[in-house]
Amino acid sequence: MKAHRKVFKLTSTLMLYPERQWIEQLPAVKEEILSYNNSLVNSYLNSFIHYMETTSFEQLCLNYVYTFDFHGVTTLNLTYNVFKDSRKRGEALVKLRQILSDSDLEAESDELPDYLPMILEFVAVADKIHATRLLKLHMNSLKHLEQELVKNDSPYHFLLKAIIEASLKTFLKNEQISS
Repeated sequence: MKAHRKVFKLTSTLMLYPERQWIEQLPAVKEEILSYNNSLVNSYLNSFIHYMETTSFEQLCLNYVYTFDFHGVTTLNLTYNVFKDSRKRGEALVKLRQILSDSDLEAESDELPDYLPMILEFVAVADKIHATRLLKLHMNSLKHLEQELVKNDSPYHFLLKAIIEASLKTFLKNEQISS
C-alpha cells in the first residue's frame, strides 16, 4: 500500500472510538509514520500520537465522546455539517452511495455513507478515480470539521489536517477546492 493510502487507513482507525490495544501499538504506529513521504502529514500525525501517549485511556474515551457525540458541529457524518437533517442531505447520501456502488467495493458497515472513518477506509483502498470523487465531494466538509475541532481545542484537528494535506497532495493536487 502506498504511503498516502496508509495515511487514510491509519486516520480511519484513529477517528473511531478509542481501543486499549491502540496504546500498545503506538510504537509501531510511530515507526510506520516515519515511512510516509510528507513531513507535514507526519508532523500532524505525530502530534496526535503524542496526545494519545500523554492522555489516560479513560480520558481519551471521554474526550472522544465529548468531541463527536455531544456537539452537532463536530459530527463524523460529513453531510450533516453541510445540510443538517434536510432533504438535500438525503440527496447527498444517495449520491455518496452511488459513488461507493460504482467502485465495486463492498462497504462493511451499518453507518451512513458519509461517516468519516468509513470514507477514509474507502479512500485507502479505492482506485484513484473514486477516491478523488469522494474527497472532492467532501473537502469543504473536512475543512469545516477541522476548523470546528480547532475552535473546540480538540487534538483530533491534527488528524483532519493530515487528511486534508494528504488529499491535496495526492488525489486533489490539480483540483480547485473552494474554502
